[in-house]
Amino acid sequence: MHLTSKLALSETAISIPPPAQPIMSSSLKLYVDANYLSPFAMFAYVALQEKKLPHELLTINLKAKQQHEQDYAALSLTRKVPTLVHDGFALSESSAITEYLDESFPGVALYPTEPQARARARQIQAWLRTDLVPVRQERSTEHVFLTANPQP
Repeated sequence: MHLTSKLALSETAISIPPPAQPIMSSSLKLYVDANYLSPFAMFAYVALQEKKLPHELLTINLKAKQQHEQDYAALSLTRKVPTLVHDGFALSESSAITEYLDESFPGVALYPTEPQARARARQIQAWLRTDLVPVRQERSTEHVFLTANPQP
């Protein structure tokens, strides 16, 4: 039986479904880059850690173009990392993953519950992904973490 509440507006009734119940499952896999350098994969990884969700961490070798191999391409619409697989449901893009985890699993809230505060958090998250591209290009994670430091 599906319970709904009715809200009368003028002469129109709108059905409002009950809030979604958190999903409980231990079948979570997160695909990240083999060098663990993707800041986008880090967003998803931190979300899993904050929620204290058990998961399997799997790597994709981007330099070897493993993201284009048939098995991974079938999981990831974008053929990028990260990709989260939960009970056969595959989801790519870090913001979609963090929001899915926040809405689907109990535990610490990853986003504010108040709509304006949540919108602001999403705005800042999008800003970090898009407006900082020139900085990320100049100082990529590969440059920061894999380049040898010259002697002073």
